[in-house]
Amino acid sequence: MAPSQKSYPRGTVKKIVKAHSNLNISKNADVLIFLDYVLFMQTLVKEAAIESKQAGERGITPWSVKKATPDALAKFKG
Repeated sequence: MAPSQKSYPRGTVKKIVKAHSNLNISKNADVLIFLDYVLFMQTLVKEAAIESKQAGERGITPWSVKKATPDALAKFKG
């Protein structure tokens, strides 16, 4: 990745947060939100892979993601 490229649109994240909370966020809060999102998705995929493997499936299915979602959300509840 070139130094001038961004990994995600910071302005878009800020607009989404403002639309949902009607509050402005601090300068680097969007970075923390994005990192938390990435960690959540990583956890969800790992949990779904475990569920899928236990069910004897070849890959991750929508069923395994639905089954893993409550556990992943519980880990990130703040």
